[in-house]
Amino acid sequence: MKNLLLLLLSLHTTLVFSNEIDEEFVKRFSSLPTYNNAQISPDGKIISAKLKIDDKWAIAFFDVNNFKLISVIPFKNREEVGSYFWVNNERVVIDIAITVGTLVGSFSTGQYFSINYDKSNPAYIFGFRKETSASRKTVVDKTSYGYVIDEMDDDPDHILLATFPRGRFTTGARPTIVRVNVYNGGQKNFGRVPLGGSYVLTDSTGEPRFAVGESTKAESVVITKSRESQSWTEISRSKIAGGSITPLEFIENDTKVLVLDDTESSTAKIKSINIANGEQEVVFHHPKYDPSPQILDDEVIAVSVAPGYEQVYWLDDNSEIGQIARAAMGYFNDGNIEVANKAWINVSSITKDRTKAIIVVGDDVSSPKYYLFDLEKGRMTFLFNMWPEIEESNLAKSLPIKFTASDGLTIHGYFTNARNVKDGKKPPLIVLPHGGPIGPRDDWGFDPDVHILSNAGYAVLKVNFRGSGGFGRDFIKAGMGEWGDGIQRDIIEGTEWVIEQGWVDGDRVGIYGGSFGGYSSVQAPILRPDLFKAAVAYIGVFDLEMLYKEGDIPSQFSGKAALEQLVGDDKNLLKRTSPVNNAHKLEAPLLIVSGKEDQRAPVEQAYALERALRANNKEYELIIVDKEGHGFRDPENREMFYMKMLEHFNVHL
Repeated sequence: MKNLLLLLLSLHTTLVFSNEIDEEFVKRFSSLPTYNNAQISPDGKIISAKLKIDDKWAIAFFDVNNFKLISVIPFKNREEVGSYFWVNNERVVIDIAITVGTLVGSFSTGQYFSINYDKSNPAYIFGFRKETSASRKTVVDKTSYGYVIDEMDDDPDHILLATFPRGRFTTGARPTIVRVNVYNGGQKNFGRVPLGGSYVLTDSTGEPRFAVGESTKAESVVITKSRESQSWTEISRSKIAGGSITPLEFIENDTKVLVLDDTESSTAKIKSINIANGEQEVVFHHPKYDPSPQILDDEVIAVSVAPGYEQVYWLDDNSEIGQIARAAMGYFNDGNIEVANKAWINVSSITKDRTKAIIVVGDDVSSPKYYLFDLEKGRMTFLFNMWPEIEESNLAKSLPIKFTASDGLTIHGYFTNARNVKDGKKPPLIVLPHGGPIGPRDDWGFDPDVHILSNAGYAVLKVNFRGSGGFGRDFIKAGMGEWGDGIQRDIIEGTEWVIEQGWVDGDRVGIYGGSFGGYSSVQAPILRPDLFKAAVAYIGVFDLEMLYKEGDIPSQFSGKAALEQLVGDDKNLLKRTSPVNNAHKLEAPLLIVSGKEDQRAPVEQAYALERALRANNKEYELIIVDKEGHGFRDPENREMFYMKMLEHFNVHL
């Protein structure tokens, strides 16, 4: 395999497979998505989408009438298309991103590039770039990092940015509001927002009038600006540890702002705040789960919660754009919005006259699909699969589960049976803990990892352990400092719960995960050597003290402070819960896989664990892959990893 740098094998085992591996299936499911973020131009003539080329995102444009490819625009080196949007009928603005790894995604560089769909008039319109080009114009700015606060739909030539000196975005710097010409990068300065690290929201006229930022005392501060006085006024202040306020949109003729607020209760509330007097009104609140706003054309049309399947609630029955979304959904679920157990449906983009829309439909057993919805003709036209390589039927469905942890917490998760399991047979189980662990979560939907395992004859368990997002601030806090203890207990008890249901063979249990999931794949078998009989640790962290010294987190602003809060600052705790210090307790044969260029979980983590295992004469295999970071992007490397994983489990389970 290309890019395979190093293979260290200790205590060789003869490979005798209990399950036959379908190599063609693994190859197809090792692919990354080919398409993503499909949009339609304001006039409805052009369809755009992010297109994967050489394992990076480019942008492609298609004719809406015949879906013929018009052009493809890639970037060089590590740069790729991040977010993007149509600024007028001919032109898009692209946030240039840097590729990192599949489990971290891409990082915005704060640079913006604009171009017409026919590849004409390319220009770097904002950022630190200093090169010049005959084909791509460049701009040199004193302020070199920005994010879009207003796409300015009524102004086809400009966008509004909040800008910062490079390297100052997360350091409490006050943003400068700048209007940028999307053709030549020309700028007009509209002054600073008097609040450090602000997230700024504009009203319907494009004027910045609402901001949330941070004080020097680690407080979350909300300020508003009056149209009459043009002065900023503080309306609320709270400790950051006590929650935050996220602005969503101006409503009611710009007199109120809709926000997401978790400062008052464990689960967040959707509230409206009166700009004039600061009065607040709760629009939506779920007592158990955090809402996720569903935004279309800058309007919050609904919110969703996800204890298991997604549950969606409309905010305004009279919303025109909300009614359009319902009409689209009616083609797939008879207009019933709470049907995520059948499919999830999103309206991702809509034309200015609201006659055409891009629809995304997904479920747990097939690749998400994009459609063009013509409201005037009442016609739904298929565009493309997110994963064209994957068009499968009869895949095993993922079912939501929940159980009560030993300390009384309700824990949610998902169980997927082995594909085509025979009646009366109990398949082996693979536990698949997610990364993070604080904030991220597992969701119901299509997961190639799950289907690769299920197709190979394994049932799969995913646990939204304490610390996972979506279940309220108290649930998040319950996971802080509990990497090696409470979180692992949830994973172990979830495994035992599934065994108790009689769904799987309790004597054939393995565990596999990436990032924090890689840590869990070693820590859980250390805690319960009787339960887990084989383990695969992918791009994991194994020495928690090293986490404070190596990798990209300690170098970030407040990175070490965040680690102290999320992981813990007690050195005895870090030593006690680090797998490198407990390798003597590990009985499960272990496969360790790491990327040589991983900045989040550096390869030194894998080497440290390898030394500890070798010193204790433990059975392991170590694979280090060149030119890969925190999550493999090369399809050949992904296929190699999945094949090695399946071989490992087939030998030892």
